[in-house]
Amino acid sequence: MGNTSAGMGGAGVALKHSAWGLYYNPALLSSDPKVKIGYSLGLGLKERNLAPLADIDVKNMQNTAERLIDTFSSAGGANPSQFTGIVQDALNSVLASSGQVPSNDINQDLQTYLQSVGSDYSALIGAIQTQVQQSNALTAEQKALLQSIAGNIEYDNLQFDTSKLLSSITIDKGGDKGLDKSINDIATIQDVLKSNHLNAVSQNGVILQISSKTFNEKLGSLGVAYFGSVYSSISIRANEDKLRLIINGGNGYYELVNNGNSYALTQSTKDDYEKYSIIASLQTNNDESHKLIATSFILSEIPIGYARTFYLKRGNVNIGVVGKLMNGITHQNKMNITSDTNFKEELTRFASLDNAISSNTYGIDVGLLYELDLPKFRYLTIGVVGKNLNSPSFKSTFNDITIKPQYRFGIGYNSKFINLAFDADLAPNDLLAFSNIKQQSQMIGGGVALDLKILDLRLGAMKDLRQDTGLILTGGLNLFGFLDVSVQSSTTFTQVNSYKVPQYFNLRIGGSFSF
Repeated sequence: MGNTSAGMGGAGVALKHSAWGLYYNPALLSSDPKVKIGYSLGLGLKERNLAPLADIDVKNMQNTAERLIDTFSSAGGANPSQFTGIVQDALNSVLASSGQVPSNDINQDLQTYLQSVGSDYSALIGAIQTQVQQSNALTAEQKALLQSIAGNIEYDNLQFDTSKLLSSITIDKGGDKGLDKSINDIATIQDVLKSNHLNAVSQNGVILQISSKTFNEKLGSLGVAYFGSVYSSISIRANEDKLRLIINGGNGYYELVNNGNSYALTQSTKDDYEKYSIIASLQTNNDESHKLIATSFILSEIPIGYARTFYLKRGNVNIGVVGKLMNGITHQNKMNITSDTNFKEELTRFASLDNAISSNTYGIDVGLLYELDLPKFRYLTIGVVGKNLNSPSFKSTFNDITIKPQYRFGIGYNSKFINLAFDADLAPNDLLAFSNIKQQSQMIGGGVALDLKILDLRLGAMKDLRQDTGLILTGGLNLFGFLDVSVQSSTTFTQVNSYKVPQYFNLRIGGSFSF
């Protein structure tokens, strides 16, 4: 909240010249006894692991599954032993050419061939490609697939069952681009389902500090504000037991496994398909389905703060307290992800805030600020604040939302033309973000501000010790006081189509006056 601190790495606990002392540390109200007015509007986005879904080629995945099933199983009316026959005929050819007698047991003949040639499978690869080309039973797509992957099959891992059906085949990547893309997309989806979220936060406010040097010495300083914030989150909560790619292959079930540089297609069972397949999970609608969870939390606060300065021999101690009237409107929706789910309809219903729950409570903040007061050095400040010490709680559809206490330390250097500040959370904080996993944050950060009269410049950086957003760079520009822009952007990026976008980004517009 507030543009000054946003441009200085989020540091504000010991920053005297900011108009947002009521928010960062109520003890700041009396440390700089002036009348201050400020406003701030902001929007921030944080994404984890959902952007890669934009690059998924769903049509290619569907076509690849159909090609694999049509080629290696009896789906579509193919002879169950068609692929087996091609490999057997190729083995008969290469064994006969080397003076060996085939046994017509495909597994035995394959082992005989492998033992005789070592790791050079070129003769068998050529024979398979010839058999594929001469086949009248294969479609053009099946021929294209087998021709492209023949040189990438790990023949020492090729196995057939007693019914002459393919039991297991491992294929090195690089043979078929469509197949490689599909396998990589499947791995991406499985990774996304395990951990993901998209959080949007909008924090807005207007603030008034009422004080003067005389007023502060006699009675203290006052502050009042209105803060309005919206916390929205969308995430997919996966059933981790149902993430395997097991396909119904017509005459049987097959599992496709990504091994990194290769992928394997192995026989599976109906029982495993129903228990573990991601495809089966999309065909059922029950408690075991993958779920999309959407949450919106609208928080309104009216804080009223008071602070008083106590003058000591070598410095001043400022103590401040804030009481906040708080209203929370919560709305949560949990929907099963199936092939029949109408996401547009579900999200439209969610956005309408039907069945939203409103509840009221209060919050308490307490802050302390020490100002070093030496004859030749009066610019150093050290502060500590505890926010929401009473753990205010709000009713919600599924689980009540509780804002747990936050404890933060700050140090600042506050001169007329330059300000330096650094803050650190003293403990991890639960984020008001409602993803498929619990999210915590523990920020450290700081920055510098230069007061150039009509123009103020701010630069800083911050780091979340509990999130993988990397170093977050911050900056801000103020013109004439009333027009202020600040930006925060992570140095960790995510890929959306061919563009790189930061995983975390926050933009604030505001301004402040003091007299």
